[in-house]
Amino acid sequence: MLELQRPDTLVERVVGAIRAEIDSGRLAAEARLPTEQQLAEQLNVSRSVVREAVAQLKADGVLIARRGLGSYISQTPHGTVFRFPGSNGRKPDLVQMFEMRLWIETQAAAIAARRRDAGDLSNIAAALEQMLDPRNDLAAAAAADVAFHRAIAEASKNDYFVAFHDFLGSQLATARQRAWENSASPAVGGPADANREHQALYQAIADGDRHAAASCAEAHLRASAKRLKIELPELN
Repeated sequence: MLELQRPDTLVERVVGAIRAEIDSGRLAAEARLPTEQQLAEQLNVSRSVVREAVAQLKADGVLIARRGLGSYISQTPHGTVFRFPGSNGRKPDLVQMFEMRLWIETQAAAIAARRRDAGDLSNIAAALEQMLDPRNDLAAAAAADVAFHRAIAEASKNDYFVAFHDFLGSQLATARQRAWENSASPAVGGPADANREHQALYQAIADGDRHAAASCAEAHLRASAKRLKIELPELN
């Protein structure tokens, strides 16, 4: 019997309950999922809630639909889509997200410093130029910030870094806009600090200095977090 365990939104709870059945082995790959009505009765939720949860699991690659037969567990029962865990329906935790960026982006910068080519440096420099252009508004500067970090991920020559950057970028769009608004505030001296951090990171990568690149990436991320009033833990 399926049981609800967590006090999250109803849809998240149904998703969690189905995933728990898969993790336990009670619902194996290729197994047929109970019907919408059966799930609604077992979990004491409406059919519309079940329908939304099933749609999410299909989008994540956990379930597949077979016309006229219902929903089945896919051959990749843990899914093919990465999601950040939610908490009571809230957005992902920015502190944990920045901490994860700290671990990943410092390594991406270090690798980029070793593997970058002329094209990569040109792309990073072009994004940097856009950030520094005083004619651009905050939205354009934030978009250039995304392009700058994506170009660094591309310079690592690791497609997984790029894919993860793109996923993370969608999660951090609002935070990046806030960071640029905060950095542009006269109270913190305008965007000069953020600009210097990006310039230093570009130069370290251009110099091929992986240790300096990692150090500059870490310094930039810590400063960016601090502009959002987030204090990050030490890596060591």
